[in-house]
Amino acid sequence: MQRQRPPKPIKKRPSRQAKTVVSAAPPSKKPTGKSRLALTIAAIVLVIAIIASAAYYMVAVQPFQRVILSVGDDSIKTGYFLKRMVASQGMTADSVIQSLTAELIIRQQAAAMGFPAVTEQDINDYLRNIAKGENETISDADYSKWFQERLDTTGLTAEEFNKVIGGEILAQSVQDTIGAQVNPQVPQSHVWIIVLDTQENAANAKARIDGGESFDTVAKEVSLDTTSKENGGDMGWQIPELFSTQISSVIDTLDIGKCSDPVAFSQQDSTTGATNTSYLLLMVSEKSAAMQATDTQLSQLKYKAFLDWLSAQEASTEIVFHGLNGSTTLDDQTSTWITYQVQKLIRKLPSSTTTGTTP
Repeated sequence: MQRQRPPKPIKKRPSRQAKTVVSAAPPSKKPTGKSRLALTIAAIVLVIAIIASAAYYMVAVQPFQRVILSVGDDSIKTGYFLKRMVASQGMTADSVIQSLTAELIIRQQAAAMGFPAVTEQDINDYLRNIAKGENETISDADYSKWFQERLDTTGLTAEEFNKVIGGEILAQSVQDTIGAQVNPQVPQSHVWIIVLDTQENAANAKARIDGGESFDTVAKEVSLDTTSKENGGDMGWQIPELFSTQISSVIDTLDIGKCSDPVAFSQQDSTTGATNTSYLLLMVSEKSAAMQATDTQLSQLKYKAFLDWLSAQEASTEIVFHGLNGSTTLDDQTSTWITYQVQKLIRKLPSSTTTGTTP
C-alpha cells in the first residue's frame, strides 16, 4: 500500500481591510476685514437697541407703573393717579390723595359692612339721571354723546370713569346709613359774633363791651362780618359742634351774656391759597340742652357724622404715600414732577378746551 501524504496546510493570506477614507472639510475661511466690521457694527447696534429699550422703560414706563399710594391692602399706581389729577383739574395733589384715600377706605369698609356691590345698571341709571338734566328722559344717542364728552374731558377710559362713579354711589350709600343714626334733637346756643382783623382791635372792642356798651351796638359799628353786622352780630340759634373745635369749646363754656376773649380764627383763601387770620368776639344769650335741628342743620350734622366716621377709619388704616427717591411725603421734587406730567397729559386730551370737569 502506498502511504498517503498529509495534505499541505493552506496558508491564509491576511485579509486586506478596507481603508475608510474620510474627506477632510475644506479649511474655513477667515473672516475678512469687511465681515468683521459688519459683525462689530451689528453687535453695537444690538447693544444700543437693548440700552435704548431699557432707557425707554425706565423713563416712559416704569415711573407710571410704580405704586404712589398704599391704603391698607389696596394701592394706586402713578399712571392712574396722574389721570385722576387731570380729571380733577383745579384740585391740588394733596386733595386728590385725600380723595383717593377716602374712596379706597369706603370700598374696604363697605365690603366689610355688607353693602351690596354697585352694579353696571346702578351706574348707568345714576349717569343717565345726571345727563338728562331737567328733561324727563334722554335718548341713547344723546346719552352716548354726553358720556363720550365726559371721557374726552377727564381723560379717563370708560372703565375708569364708571369705577369713579361707582365709588360715588357707594360713598352716598354709606353716608346715608351713618346719617340715619343722627339724633335731630341736639344742644344749641343763641350765638352773637364780632369779627375783626387784628387782636388789638378785638381787645379794644371787648373793652368797650366790658365797660358797659351793648354787644350789638359795638358789632354794628366795628364788625367785619357782613352777614351778621346789620343784626348786631346776631347769628341766631347754632349747633356748637358744627363749628370748629376751638370755637365750639368757647361757646360751650361761655356764661350767658358774657363776651369772650378774642379768639384767633385762621382759614385758607380758596382763590389765592393764602391763610387769613381773623379775631372773633363771641357771646351766648341763650342755651338749650335739646332743640330740633333745622333741615339744613340736620344735613350738616349727618355729613359731619360721616366725616367723623371716615376720619376714624383713616386713623386705623395704614396709609403710605410713595414719593420720588423713597420719600413718604409730597415733597417739592415729587410735586414738581407730578405737575409736569399732568400738563403733558392735559395737552393730549381730545378736547383742547378742557374745563376740568370732575367725574
